[in-house]
Amino acid sequence: MDRFNVGDAEIRRIEEMRAKFPALGYADQAFLDANSDWLKPDFVNDDGTVDFVFQSWIVRVDDLVVVVDPCNGNGRSRPSLPYFDNLQTDFIERFERDGVDPLKVDIVFCTHLHCDHCGWNTQLRGGRWVPTFPNARYLFGRREYERWDPARPGYQPVDHNEGVYEDSIKPIVDAGLAELIEDQHRLSPSLVTSPSGGHTIGHLSLGLSSAGELAWFTGDAIHHPIQLALPKASLGGDEAPEDAIAFRRIVADHLSTTGALMIPAHFAGAHVGHVRKRDGRITFEPLAVTTDA
Repeated sequence: MDRFNVGDAEIRRIEEMRAKFPALGYADQAFLDANSDWLKPDFVNDDGTVDFVFQSWIVRVDDLVVVVDPCNGNGRSRPSLPYFDNLQTDFIERFERDGVDPLKVDIVFCTHLHCDHCGWNTQLRGGRWVPTFPNARYLFGRREYERWDPARPGYQPVDHNEGVYEDSIKPIVDAGLAELIEDQHRLSPSLVTSPSGGHTIGHLSLGLSSAGELAWFTGDAIHHPIQLALPKASLGGDEAPEDAIAFRRIVADHLSTTGALMIPAHFAGAHVGHVRKRDGRITFEPLAVTTDA
């Protein structure tokens, strides 16, 4: 378990799983070679692959416990994504081992409602999907929720998100725990959401400001550090590709200018860090964190 502080906020990282993808799906070999000084070994492997980490962030601030992006969950049927299909991990037990009691979580925030960002909203009990964090408010972006609600006129299904509304979202609504929020919404004095659409139409980022320090939980606005230097690089799955590219440029410029910490959803190696502009290049500089056994 990794932990670090942003001002008075304590942040912990709890990992669910990892997967490998070819780096050439993002960038050509010339780019990878020209940037190997900062991409290796954390972000590109010697065998030409990149690691994706599926993880949640737990934030303690303003007397709240906030879970950001609760990963995939166990026992889901995801036939179009074999690496997520019928998972059985000890992810929720890791919460408890790391001192995070699911019964004491106050807020669950999903940057968007793809399967790997909202799965542990629920767990299977007695043949029913029930809330994993029964005393929490679950915050869903209104536009994001409406996009995935199959009852909405004009709903467009997507294979890679099949079944997610039924097993990870609707049970929260039925339990009366869902709160639909607008693009800009203040969760607490230190936490505020901001629109970052492109990967999905209603994707939101979460800003943290505490004791003069800034950070952004960027979700899937940026999947891999390569995209900071090469915004047109995409793994696929962006609903509005041009908007996604434009926002990746905004992220790189804003974070490199303000010095705000970037807390992304899927970075391997160094999971969190700062965006830097140096010698005409944009790079990602890891933050040293404390790792507990």
